[in-house]
Amino acid sequence: MCVRRGRGRPGGPRTRHRGPVANGVFELAPAADGSPYQEYVLTEKGRALFPVITALRQWGDQWFFAEGEPRTRLVDRASGEPVALVEVRAADGRLLGPEDAKVLLP
Repeated sequence: MCVRRGRGRPGGPRTRHRGPVANGVFELAPAADGSPYQEYVLTEKGRALFPVITALRQWGDQWFFAEGEPRTRLVDRASGEPVALVEVRAADGRLLGPEDAKVLLP
């Protein structure tokens, strides 16, 4: 994923992305098209967020759109088919719900 960075306005991309860059989610790289711009490129840490972002997107699709309301779709580039729902599973493959898991303190 790339986001182009050019001359920003206050509160624009230069300001908005400072936190994610400082925290290693994005890095700045020269624009792929050779223009004088820079692009925000996902780091390994940023790419690791893909399942989290996908789960949040699917949750929003389920709870914040009316039946039949137009929306974007996340599809597999290779097949064009919709991406399967993100699920939380136990080590043995069982599907887990909130009541099936607990947080342990160190």
